[in-house]
Amino acid sequence: MGNLLKTLLTVLVLLLSVNHANAALTLSLDKKMIPITAFYKGNALKITGTVASGEDVIVKITSPLENESFMVKEKFFHLFWMNKDKVDVAKVNSVYMLYSSADIDGILPVAERNKYSLGYEALQSSVGISGTSDKDALFREFIKVKEAGKLYSAPDNKVGNKVILMPLKDGNNSFWLTVKMPYQVPIGRYEVAVYAVKNRSVVQTVSDDVLIEPVGVVREISDIAMNHGGVYGLLAIIIALITGYMVTPVIGIAKRMLLAAIMAPRRVINAMNGQLYPISALEETDQAKE
Repeated sequence: MGNLLKTLLTVLVLLLSVNHANAALTLSLDKKMIPITAFYKGNALKITGTVASGEDVIVKITSPLENESFMVKEKFFHLFWMNKDKVDVAKVNSVYMLYSSADIDGILPVAERNKYSLGYEALQSSVGISGTSDKDALFREFIKVKEAGKLYSAPDNKVGNKVILMPLKDGNNSFWLTVKMPYQVPIGRYEVAVYAVKNRSVVQTVSDDVLIEPVGVVREISDIAMNHGGVYGLLAIIIALITGYMVTPVIGIAKRMLLAAIMAPRRVINAMNGQLYPISALEETDQAKE
């Protein structure tokens, strides 16, 4: 009976120790929703939390997995580009942003990176590419397109901020990171996942969601476009016509004024007889001196 009691107490202490260690990783987002307004130019997302001392932090922001298609172009007779092949990329994130407190390749082996899809190489191992034989070259071009659109970012391409660690009084560390969510990021829900890394292994993870959605007038227009395509098209035509009728007269007046300013000679009124006569450049200079 005594040995059984000791065993139970030992197991309880170990469980409490593990729970205490695991409770160190926390995550907090400064906003749960990023609103898209009429003058939306992107927004900043501040990510903070705590982690056990001696552990590194990796932050990953991703959209849900989906399938995407692209056209591969080829130069025709060295003159112009034409579509050659259609390429399908399956099970890929349309948005993928990765940040770390240290070099990911240095703190995690390949197996761990692949397991949690951390880094472009790990991402390539999980996606499916069909429609071409040179899949490696295609994936590199896919990454370039995504980075150019500001939808992909990873530490190995020297883009983005580094996760900052700061010591706390209780022996843990706090971490923080501010991510600029560009306006190119589509409407939708995104997962913010945080990984605590120690001894070349992910020891704990925590995640939360952030929503990007239109509000106000932008939301009304978006709803009309999605649910009432015919009405949206008709409104677009009416707005274009009204804008054209308003802008065209203004442009015409501006053109006439500019033409008159260019073509008309510089004239002055003769105070003696009220007639107009042109002044040559030499006479104008002499008058200026007087």
